[in-house]
Amino acid sequence: MRIYSYVLLALAVCLSACSPKPMKVILEPLPMKYGDTFYSEEYPFAKDPTVIHQGDRYLMYYSLMPFDPTPQDNSKPPKFNDWHAAIASSTDLVNWTRVRDLDLRDSKGNPLRGAVAPCVRKLDGKIHMFYQMAWEGTNGIANIWHAVSEDGITFTNTVDRPIIVPETSWSIRRSIDAEVYRVKDKLILLFATRDTSATYQIMGMAEAPYGSDYGPDKWTLLSVDGPLMAPEYPWEMSCTEAPTVVENKGVWYLFYAGAYNHEGQQIGLATSTDGYHYERIAPDGLFFRHGPEGAWNAFESGHPGVFRDDDGQVYLFYQGKESLNATYYLSVCKVWFE
Repeated sequence: MRIYSYVLLALAVCLSACSPKPMKVILEPLPMKYGDTFYSEEYPFAKDPTVIHQGDRYLMYYSLMPFDPTPQDNSKPPKFNDWHAAIASSTDLVNWTRVRDLDLRDSKGNPLRGAVAPCVRKLDGKIHMFYQMAWEGTNGIANIWHAVSEDGITFTNTVDRPIIVPETSWSIRRSIDAEVYRVKDKLILLFATRDTSATYQIMGMAEAPYGSDYGPDKWTLLSVDGPLMAPEYPWEMSCTEAPTVVENKGVWYLFYAGAYNHEGQQIGLATSTDGYHYERIAPDGLFFRHGPEGAWNAFESGHPGVFRDDDGQVYLFYQGKESLNATYYLSVCKVWFE
């Protein structure tokens, strides 16, 4: 019996030593600063980045909101109208050129407008986009939709309704800020929603069979009893949103935004060894702060979007602004695991 106990103890020690451990994550800023000037030369704008490598170039998708030049109170952020998404291209991930507004169609080929915060991923050779758009079925509350593309420019809805409308006791029927990644034979979908008072931005999780059509009937909500993540620390204020995930050597790294836009949003980090259960890095999850006074991102560094290139190098794209009233630009850092 004593020998058997020693064997079990040795096996437990071995399993503990062999299990993957989170690594230190280091960011190397690159000299990128991009804002879309199509609607206003004086007020470039871009936020909510996501990137893929397509052919001989990179494509970056982002939220765009044309500037409304109507005079207003200078103590408030500028007014905008007509939220939608746009696309830029690059050959080096630093210098970007606008391609066009997103060409989105419904399943019958009719043009659609209003897609925001797209998550674009290549899954089994096909380009998929998970995006948010308001829907009449939830009285104008935004939810996540799914579209596919052959060229990364024109996307067509697979179904003309949202794929995930959370029905929980802890949230409203809202789903935004989509992020998808694979864990074994499942595609995991992370999303942001709000608590039942619509005050706190919190996050949920769902899964679908990998390789399915990812339609509304394929998703199983995993965050049944409560959110995946909710604000806990002072720097997060009332908001945890914009999750984005990359796996490295058996550990999943979840970057997320803490605090609402226009409140000094910053980027947090949590890790997981199974892709389902996450813990913030100590002591409070805060990973990437806004820049110093005078920097282009002195007020905010937020809404991250992670991208792994074909050579394995990982990049973290994010949005930033210099002050409350300043415009949003996009930038990027190389990500190193040590």
